[in-house]
Amino acid sequence: MHRTKTGKTLSLILSALVMWSGLLLSSANAGVISSSDMLVEQHQFENKQSVKAFLDRDDVKQQLVDMGVSPTDVDARINAMTAAELAQLNANLQDAPAGAGLVGVVLTIFIVFVITDVIGATDIFPFIRPVN
Repeated sequence: MHRTKTGKTLSLILSALVMWSGLLLSSANAGVISSSDMLVEQHQFENKQSVKAFLDRDDVKQQLVDMGVSPTDVDARINAMTAAELAQLNANLQDAPAGAGLVGVVLTIFIVFVITDVIGATDIFPFIRPVN
């Protein structure tokens, strides 16, 4: 008789623990992602890949190095760009004629880096002091 009472008590305690752990686990919810959010994310990813592919060209890398920008800084800055900055830069790259607009595009990238240094988002150029 004593054994049955202990078994029932142990069973009751274990059942309560299982129910309690089930409540803890059920509180984790997955959010729903809309199709438009997915498309925006995909478009941003494609913009980033397109810009990185352009910047991986040897002639572009050399011009950036000649301007004092290291490839590591370029990659870090591209990863930190907002969706709007990436879209603008990618649009500039797509509009430029092949080869002819290389200097203009590299200059645009350089200006973007200077602006981000001025606002304090990056620290690529030691001679530029952020405004804040």
